[in-house]
Amino acid sequence: MVTVTTTAWWVIGTVLGIVVVAVVAALLLAIILLARRVVGQAGAIVEALDGAQINTAPLYDVAATNHALVRIVRDLRSVREELSA
Repeated sequence: MVTVTTTAWWVIGTVLGIVVVAVVAALLLAIILLARRVVGQAGAIVEALDGAQINTAPLYDVAATNHALVRIVRDLRSVREELSA
């Protein structure tokens, strides 16, 4: 069996510590970059949704328009009935 001195264990531990810190730093950088990308995409999504809201806002007036048309048609029918009578 190979015997390892105390100094060698310190070197092995230090190297392993450096490797672990490097891996954690790389993962942290990857997470930060992905988070920035998500923030950018979220901004684009908010802009698209705002545009959709502006473009579909007139659809909420369809019910009022329909009601007005029904009233006009009803009034026209009553006028026709009065004229034909």
